[in-house]
Amino acid sequence: MFLKIVKNDFLRNKIVSITVFVFITMSVILTASAINNIANLIQSMSALQERAVPADITMMHAGEYDQAEIDQFTEQYRDYIAMQETMVLQNIDGSNIHFGQNQTLAGTIQDISFVVQNQKFDFILDLDNEKLDVKEGFVAVPIYFMEQHDLKIGDTIKLKSGRYEREFVISDYARDFEMNSSLTSSKRFVINQNDYDEMLEMRAGELEYLIEFKLDENGDAAAVQTAYNEAGLPANGPIIEGKIFTLFNAMSDMAVAIVIIFISSLLIVIATLCIRLTFLATIDEDIREIGIMKAMGIPKKDIKKVYLNKYRVISAAAGLIGYLMSFAAVNLLNSNMRLYLSSDFSGSLKYVLSLIAPLLVYFMIVMYCQKILKRIDKISAVEALRRDFTEPGKSRKYSFSLLKNKFISTNIYIGLRDVGKRYKLYRLLFVIFIVCTFIVILPLNIFNTMNSPEFSTYMGIGKSDMRIDLRRTDRITEDFKKLQEELKNDNDVEKFATYITSSYPVQNAEGSWNYLNIETGDFSVFPLKYLEGRAPEREGEISLSFANAGKDGLNKKVGEEVTVRVGGEEQTLSVTGIYQDITNGGKTAKAHTSLGVNKEAILWYIVSMDMAPGVDKRMKMDYYQSTYDSAQVNDIKEYTYQTLGNLIEQMSTVVIGGIAIALIIAVLITSLFLRMLLSKDMSQIAIMRSVGLTSKQISHQYMAGTMMVLVVGIILGVLVSNYLGEFLVSTAMSYMGAAKIEFVDIIWQTWLLCPLALMIAVGLTIFECCKVAEKDDLSVVLRS
Repeated sequence: MFLKIVKNDFLRNKIVSITVFVFITMSVILTASAINNIANLIQSMSALQERAVPADITMMHAGEYDQAEIDQFTEQYRDYIAMQETMVLQNIDGSNIHFGQNQTLAGTIQDISFVVQNQKFDFILDLDNEKLDVKEGFVAVPIYFMEQHDLKIGDTIKLKSGRYEREFVISDYARDFEMNSSLTSSKRFVINQNDYDEMLEMRAGELEYLIEFKLDENGDAAAVQTAYNEAGLPANGPIIEGKIFTLFNAMSDMAVAIVIIFISSLLIVIATLCIRLTFLATIDEDIREIGIMKAMGIPKKDIKKVYLNKYRVISAAAGLIGYLMSFAAVNLLNSNMRLYLSSDFSGSLKYVLSLIAPLLVYFMIVMYCQKILKRIDKISAVEALRRDFTEPGKSRKYSFSLLKNKFISTNIYIGLRDVGKRYKLYRLLFVIFIVCTFIVILPLNIFNTMNSPEFSTYMGIGKSDMRIDLRRTDRITEDFKKLQEELKNDNDVEKFATYITSSYPVQNAEGSWNYLNIETGDFSVFPLKYLEGRAPEREGEISLSFANAGKDGLNKKVGEEVTVRVGGEEQTLSVTGIYQDITNGGKTAKAHTSLGVNKEAILWYIVSMDMAPGVDKRMKMDYYQSTYDSAQVNDIKEYTYQTLGNLIEQMSTVVIGGIAIALIIAVLITSLFLRMLLSKDMSQIAIMRSVGLTSKQISHQYMAGTMMVLVVGIILGVLVSNYLGEFLVSTAMSYMGAAKIEFVDIIWQTWLLCPLALMIAVGLTIFECCKVAEKDDLSVVLRS
């Protein structure tokens, strides 16, 4: 019997039932997709880590070293160290790597190295997560460059460096746990041992060493690092812990998953409000039937079952369909994961964890329905038959008199007055419009901020038109001096500043010494935004990145001192400021030029410049790129995109999805709300029609009230997105080294385009809903 009642009720209220069904399905799809994505991320990261066996500690070093000393250190600390391996990198400038139609990798911000496969750990894998075994004459290309330059299997790349010239055929794509992410500034090409030996003999590239340690299960990474530094072993580059590589690999997918989970949480909240709205409308429509059933002596429990069973069936069906559809929807989110981490998501974990979504939504809806159905207990048969339960015994106070209106249309005024009189009813719609706006604007603000040249300030870089990087080559110092002289005489350049980054021994909070990348130069030309304090301006001053100043770094505050060793002598520097930087694990520093340059450990030279008004920036970039073929010439936006490209592309997908979801929510909730409102106002509408008001005039009243709620909701939603959104994103990014993100607000998008889209969608919904109400038989309504 109850199934027949559910079926008849579904057929009687097809539009409402289908709307609720679609809404619950959408909630389950989004929630299950986010959970599925996280499950895939956990599974793929675990599988990649198991196959690649990444190092727990990596020391980067350029210059002479003694492997026997490292072997001796390894034996001394066998209680901590399971394996040690040293990978020799042959660094090749991007301008020396040719492909396609006279194209090169010049201009890339990545350091390019040619290597052979390791023997013990830190393996570089193919797209099936198998160890690469490259044949002679072939090369495995990093996925990063495959995406950036559309390199395909079978294509050739030509390497020209000094006397060395060799053509390689691309046989595989290299999935590199340690250097996959665009956030790491180095990429490794894998070649055959014979080809590698030939390159080494011909001195094709600059040598750099990765001195890597794999620790025992109970190995203490901090203790090994401290002992390594105190032993004076080679490490004039950064020291990187394995957890940094894990963080970099997971960051883009995890960031997207967090945003989706947040949107999913908002959807679940909206789902509960949607169910409440639907129940109020349904109970209001069925108030007489409820009274009749009570008068006939049907128990309250059985009356509740009539409504509860309907939503049990809808929730179960929508949950099942949403659960199944989530496995198709998740493919829109995990394309990056399939490429960079694993193409095999065949495990059962995602199926189990994704069940949380439909079960959560089902039990939440059933429990919430039971709570709302308690209203039936308060309905007496007499009240129900009189149809005055929803507006019980309070005398209406008619404020906002029509006589006071002298400025706007009467119908619009009545609509606005209705919102003031029944604000408790409209506040549900108001909250939902705020949430819809938030779902649209937050991802959009994140996308615009990451895609803006101003994002460079969160990468420890001042805003400028152009950036030239000079990496380690035989003539790096000569090129740097020549470039400075040319810039001084170049009238097309309005201003420029040069910076030198070297690796320095710095005393940490425990009193031992770690190597730290410190940039020296004039930081007043292209200033950064500082969280605290200011840039180093005088002798003996230094500023630290947020992550470096924290407890996991040097643990310093503005005004405290840092000890740096330069040329065998110790210098004490005063901390003048703390800035944000998500590069190099977030741990960097900037010092006044008086610190001096550690010539034995110069990592790179950087020149930032602004062009004079009217100068063609692209032509100027091409000129400097062709003149200094070993340089990497980029504008700041391109530099940011090369670093965060994957995350930016994924966030654009979230923006499109957020807009679609918000519009669907706005349309569904508005239609449900108006159905309830029109049902409550049926008699009032009939009276207005009987005294001569046209359906168009009546619809204007509802249009005015609802649109006013929408406009106020949009304004508040944008403000909440800007301020609360900044706080939430800053909290998440603080773990990466950026503790205070300021959104880039593109006004025509956030205050015009997106609100206009919501207004059009809601306006059309109101128009259609009011048009349906016009079809009601006036005589029947008045008799009821």
